[in-house]
Amino acid sequence: MPAMTDSDKKTPLYRRVAQDLMGDIATMPVGSILPTEVELAARLGVSRATIRDAMEILVEHRMVERVKRLGTRILRNTPGHRYVQHMDGLAHALEFAGQSLMRIDDTAIVEGSGGEPGLAALPNATGQWLRVTGTRRLVDDDAPSTWTRVFVPGRYQGIAPLLHGELDSVYAVIERVYSLKVARLRHRVTAVALPGYASGALGLPAGAPVLQVSAWLHEADGALVEYVRSLHHPEKVSIDFSAAQSS
Repeated sequence: MPAMTDSDKKTPLYRRVAQDLMGDIATMPVGSILPTEVELAARLGVSRATIRDAMEILVEHRMVERVKRLGTRILRNTPGHRYVQHMDGLAHALEFAGQSLMRIDDTAIVEGSGGEPGLAALPNATGQWLRVTGTRRLVDDDAPSTWTRVFVPGRYQGIAPLLHGELDSVYAVIERVYSLKVARLRHRVTAVALPGYASGALGLPAGAPVLQVSAWLHEADGALVEYVRSLHHPEKVSIDFSAAQSS
């Protein structure tokens, strides 16, 4: 494996191995068979478990497939239009915004919870929320991957005129305008039936199974910056959780 930078050292080993394997696959013929787990582990100096975890990423990106009694076959030389969101740290959890673009479809001021369960019991001094609705697409794909709705506390509603066209994220606009920083994030992932109001945006029938991700973004002092609820197209976005035992 190549020498690691400081940034690399913060990335889990299996993910670095996956990147190395992607580089190898880019030069190999489609349809060819990869070396076995044992061979790859010996060549890269890692465990077979690490190779298996790395292979899961390649499968997620539709670069390889496992064929019984044959091995792991290469399907394509570059990743497919699919994003894997990693939940093993704040930087990775916020990374999706940098790998996709949000198209703003609608903004509105709503009172109270606005009918959104995720806002229940959240403190809001003004009693108002700036509601922002739109769709996300991966940067290398024109088709929407995600329907999303963001709720911003009323004290930050001054960003509304800046929300138009496509942008990375609403929270980044808040950070820039109000000179603050997101320091804490909580996620909730749920499998749900796609509501009718989002079916057209994702090109899926109402009732289709999708992943719903709710997120609460806070400043270091606990103040809420935004609440966002997203519905992900299951063929375009998946979520990877990992954890390590502290020493």
